[in-house]
Amino acid sequence: MSRLFIPVLMMLLPRFLPNIIRYFMLVWRLTFDRRVNIILRALVPLALVYVVFPIDLIRDTIPLIGRVDDIIILGLAVLFLIKLAPPHVVDEHLGRAAPSDRPEDKDPSQVVDGKARFIDDD
Repeated sequence: MSRLFIPVLMMLLPRFLPNIIRYFMLVWRLTFDRRVNIILRALVPLALVYVVFPIDLIRDTIPLIGRVDDIIILGLAVLFLIKLAPPHVVDEHLGRAAPSDRPEDKDPSQVVDGKARFIDDD
């Protein structure tokens, strides 16, 4: 099984590595961004503490199942941090442009150009 797994992993790694690094940096930046709620910012560090320390919901003596709960807890912490953080903060850290509310950007054909001037009443 490992003979097949390692070559497939080596083929897929270059494709997924940039996204993995981008989301790792996003989680890092959101964890230290003060615009995100303190409870959300504490989720990932607390999940990492749960993974490192031996106190588990399911003991690690069972070979595979013992680590699955650690991965699930860490994955849920990352998911909650990204999904519950303010969207404009997440977009800023991902480098996405915020959508514009200007009518010129939504439908340029419905905008009328014009000029104005003031006339003195004196």
